[in-house]
Formats: sequence, structure tokens, C-alpha cells
Amino acid sequence: LVVAGVPKTIDNDLGDEEFTLIDHTPGYGSTARYWMSIISDANQENQAISTSECVCVLQAMGRSSGYIPAAARLADPDRRMPLQIYTVESGHNLESLHDHVNRQLDMTGRCIVVVSEGFDVGNIGAAHDRFGHIEYGASKQATAQVVANYLNEQGLNARGQASWQVPGVLQRSTSLCLSSVDTEEAFEVGRKAVEIATSEGSGYMATMLRNPGNSYQLYYDKVRLEKVAVSARQLPKHWLSSDRIDVTDDFIRYAMPLVGDAWVEIPLENGRPRFSRLKREFEQKKCSEYIPLLYRD
Repeated sequence: LVVAGVPKTIDNDLGDEEFTLIDHTPGYGSTARYWMSIISDANQENQAISTSECVCVLQAMGRSSGYIPAAARLADPDRRMPLQIYTVESGHNLESLHDHVNRQLDMTGRCIVVVSEGFDVGNIGAAHDRFGHIEYGASKQATAQVVANYLNEQGLNARGQASWQVPGVLQRSTSLCLSSVDTEEAFEVGRKAVEIATSEGSGYMATMLRNPGNSYQLYYDKVRLEKVAVSARQLPKHWLSSDRIDVTDDFIRYAMPLVGDAWVEIPLENGRPRFSRLKREFEQKKCSEYIPLLYRD
């Protein structure tokens, strides 16, 4: 049995903060494009209804890293929106968030807040999976809900109230927001994994690394599984703004090439997206029965 690893996580938290193991993971570019799109739409909505809902709070995925909420800035690289981003790396709490939002309301009368699901808001009645990870979608309260409630209870320096939204799994499954760059790179890194398995054998993961320079160029390589299996990275601190409610231009330069320019063509059937399905043809069974960890007693 030959096993080669293929990277995949929308959180982009695989690897190291120096980006020597992997530049980014397949899935992140499409999720970044999703957030770029919905923040653009949310800004138009917030602008139109700000006298009744002056603060729009949106919750992004990311238990322990802030790459997904950071992607909201791609919707406004020139920083014209009243946008604030609260990652798990920011070190902010509800009180400091409230202060920053009210300062924004004093200036613009409205504010869009993107908060990581892992942002510390205290007890949310968290549910956990078999691995001990918090299942935010199954918890009693959402982080965005706690934030909006706190803002409304403490008072806002503008007419209206704070409302909240949680896109949830839509941010990793909305095919209409696929990045053309992401889909091509995902295919190529999968191809690289097959090449590694057939030529090198087990023990490696296919990886994607960025060539130095101003233009975006990627190359595919391999990395030992034992190096990447224990890796976990957060958003580098130098990519946070000085007030830690935004990201720097360096992050924009890193992430913007990943979202692509063109819309991916989605095959339709009677107006609905048509998804491919593999024909269920199996090889003759050779290994003993495998019971997934989730189903073991």
C-alpha cells in the first residue's frame, strides 16, 4: 500500500508561518473569493439600511487562525469601507471591539465587522467533535451573535442596531464562488501527489511553493509527511495592522493572486448546478476491514 498526502484546508493553517513547507492550501483561494464577494454585497446592504442596522457582524470560519476573516479585506484593498476584522491572533476582546466599533460609528455612522469563529467571547455552550475540536455550528451560541448582543447592550454611537450573520459551511461549499486559480492548482497538486506516489513511494505530501518576485508563480514539490503533519500556522503577526483590526498590504499581495479574475463555468441542469459523481466500481478487496475512528467503540 503506497500513500501520498494531498493538502486541503480552507483555513490555510497547514504549514509554517515562514511558508517554507507550503505557500497556501487548496480551497483557501475559493473561500477567500467567497468572502471578497459577500463583503462587497454586505457593504452595499449596510450602506442602504444603516439607519436601522448600523453594524453588520459576520462570522468567518477559523478555529485558531485568521486567514479566512483576513480575506474580507480583499473586497476593499483601497480601504474605503468601514470594515473591521477581528482574527483570533488580534488579542482583542469584546470590550476593545466595542470601543473600536464606536470610534468607527463616530466617523462613518456604520460599520462592518468580520469576526473569526475562534474569537474569544467567553462561554458559547460549545459542542465538540470526537477529536475535541469545537463544533461552532452545533454550539448553543454563535460568536457573531454574542458580539452583536454585546454591542447592542453596551450601546452604539449611531442610530440603529447591530445584526449578525453566519455563512457557516456555505463559505467552503458555494461553487459559484470557485476561484479559477484555486481549481487549477488543486488539480495540479493532486497530479503531483500521484507522481510522488508512483516514483517516490510513501512518506511524502505534495506541496505548492511560490517563486520569489513580484509576479505570482507557483511550483510543485514534495515535503516529508512527518514535517507537515505536526505543523500548524497562524496569520503572521506582521500581517496585522498596528491596531490589530485590519491586515496589511503584505497580506493583500499574498492573497489577492489566489482568488483569480475569471468566474469558473458551472455546468447547469435545468438552472441548477450539476455535480459530477464517480461511478461506484471497486477493486477486489485485499485488506482487512477498516473501521473509521469515528465509529470505533
